[in-house]
Amino acid sequence: MFYIDGVSLNKIKDELKDNLTGKKINKITKNTETSLSIYFGKMELVFSCNPNFPICYITNSKEGVLESSAGLAANMKKHLLNAMLTDIVQLGFDRILNFKFSKINELGEIKNYNIYFEIMGKYSNFIFTDENDKIIDLLKRFSLEENRLRALFPGISYEQPIIEKKISPLELDEKRFVEFSENGTLLKSVEGVGKVLLQSLNSFQDFKDILNSNLAPKIFLNSKRIVLATVLNITPKSKYDEVLEFESFREIVNYYISSENLSSSFDSLKSQLMDNIIKRVKKDEKILKVLAKEKEDKIDYEKYKEQGDILASCIYSVKKGMSSVDAYDFYNDTMIKIPLEPQHTPQENLEKIYKKYNKLKRGLEANSRRVVEVSQDLDYLNSIKLFIETSNDIGNLRLIHEELISQGYLKQSNKKGKSKKQSREIGYGVVEGENYKILYGRNNIENDNLTFKVADKNDIWLHSKNIPGSHVIIKCEQLTDDILFRGAEIAAFYSKGFTGDKISVDYTQKRYINKPKGGKPGFVTYINEKNILVVKPEKLSE
Repeated sequence: MFYIDGVSLNKIKDELKDNLTGKKINKITKNTETSLSIYFGKMELVFSCNPNFPICYITNSKEGVLESSAGLAANMKKHLLNAMLTDIVQLGFDRILNFKFSKINELGEIKNYNIYFEIMGKYSNFIFTDENDKIIDLLKRFSLEENRLRALFPGISYEQPIIEKKISPLELDEKRFVEFSENGTLLKSVEGVGKVLLQSLNSFQDFKDILNSNLAPKIFLNSKRIVLATVLNITPKSKYDEVLEFESFREIVNYYISSENLSSSFDSLKSQLMDNIIKRVKKDEKILKVLAKEKEDKIDYEKYKEQGDILASCIYSVKKGMSSVDAYDFYNDTMIKIPLEPQHTPQENLEKIYKKYNKLKRGLEANSRRVVEVSQDLDYLNSIKLFIETSNDIGNLRLIHEELISQGYLKQSNKKGKSKKQSREIGYGVVEGENYKILYGRNNIENDNLTFKVADKNDIWLHSKNIPGSHVIIKCEQLTDDILFRGAEIAAFYSKGFTGDKISVDYTQKRYINKPKGGKPGFVTYINEKNILVVKPEKLSE
């Protein structure tokens, strides 16, 4: 958790002010549906209204851009390009920052604008107004049903959210601090104080020290997992075994976002890839249903051959003009009636029946081939879907993106200029023990690389049986049952069926793995396999 209350934001505001005041806007982009960026030269200020982590910060990495020629970004470009940031103020100790801008227009007039950035969980918002606080545009437009406290629409005046009247922490004295603490109303009575800060206060002096201290960015970890990230000089109540210290808010927030995969680039790319794959999975599933119905309609094609053979045996008794003929069915030892076309000769009727038989037979064969093709494509798409869902790194998502482009599922973006092909080292996940290493692929490119370039011929190769998943390689001097089962657990966990109670995992030596010619990334065949049944694989620690 990254803890931000009004007191924290007051300190964050000061750092942003030092870094950005006096700088001019040269670029504005919309990154996702809930985030946008304002550029001051090469410095990118991100505003994210992601309900999981609403924040504004100077990013160290480029954010993904959502191409848009209309809406908020266009309105801001019209008014704010080349505008100078003159000040950043906080509305009291509320979690609202007011960014003030000034610009000289074509007529030589000075125009002032405001951005109000409200950090309020799912109601977080970015509101752009003129100098009279009339709303020009905003990122999120809530209906009155969603937010009954106030109206937020272009054309009306901006109003601060209605909140209970509280005392400013700057006005709090020791007497009232003790009074509020004893009756449990400090949180409700003092502006800018949140639960985590409250839990860290043992005295009024503690509160004064935190309030007057400089930024103290720290991340507290327990077993490598983030327990608390804060810019205040406080410690978490929960257990921790490591503390990381940072020089600035910029450093800590970029580290946190990278660690927790909360950047808009990661979120946007993951959403884009997942939407594309889900659409194609649904298409393949629909095709398979149509093919199943088609197969059902053609499955009785043999009856036309039998009908033709029976007609051929009695064709001497058939005359042109007959609409049917009664004949002996020597296949089923019974009499049947064979319908005929009166305008056709007996021979033409016979040819027509055989022609229908051959057409249905060819159609059924084509149907079977198509079912195999679409089923393989569906398996591949499901493997991609699994790797997108379990991805915790934007580099991994970019590899998946490149793979989908190479396989024709996504189009290469047409950007001006020559595209530079990036040579990127292909990695893999590692679980290491005292006398073994278990390697696993996190996407199909890594799966292929791991199996055919990293693994030795005698290494043990594992994969969940008949369901998409990671290729897993065990490297060790002496294979034991414990090591083998650990590898099977990893293969089961990183598979599409890991939520089930039991998962079947195949294993064999790498020498028995084969890549069919023209096979999609990650697709292999294997022989001489054995099987392990894994019961409820537990989540692996990093």
